[in-house]
Amino acid sequence: MQSFLHSFWFTQIFGLIALIFVILAWNAKTRKKILHLQVWSLILLMAQYALLHAYTAVIVEIVTLARNLVFAKRGEKKWANSPLWTYVFMALAIAVLALVWQGWASLLPVVGVVVGTWGMSREKPKSMRFYILLTALVWIPYNIIVHSYTGLLTNIVSYTALLVGMYRLDRKTSTL
Repeated sequence: MQSFLHSFWFTQIFGLIALIFVILAWNAKTRKKILHLQVWSLILLMAQYALLHAYTAVIVEIVTLARNLVFAKRGEKKWANSPLWTYVFMALAIAVLALVWQGWASLLPVVGVVVGTWGMSREKPKSMRFYILLTALVWIPYNIIVHSYTGLLTNIVSYTALLVGMYRLDRKTSTL
């Protein structure tokens, strides 16, 4: 049983299930729904990265999870409305490098989370989708480096779903 839990295919299953939630998230119409669906995807990806010993990604995904939970409360809770949260989560992501440095590849998920945090702090779903699309530039190579092939597939499919969502929902408006 232990060898199955550490097998390549078992590890990759987490990325495939995360993929379902990513597709649903980027085609959601509201910011809150995007954030909640991403929570499930993040939990599954954290499990996969942990099994792959990609600890930088595990920790930045914890930051991302906390960020999404706080950002989902915007408009509902006064404490969550502060623009300082954006900078707190960006600083936490950067602090991960001091905690879990695994070589230069560690910079990739940290940059992804910093850009993603800026994007997720935007009020308009169109802006959120645009900045998250930029994170593909760092998450795709990172997943190749750490052998997260279903994470790579999740990136490719999710960014495709993101583009579909952008086309379907954002093309009628011109400003981010």
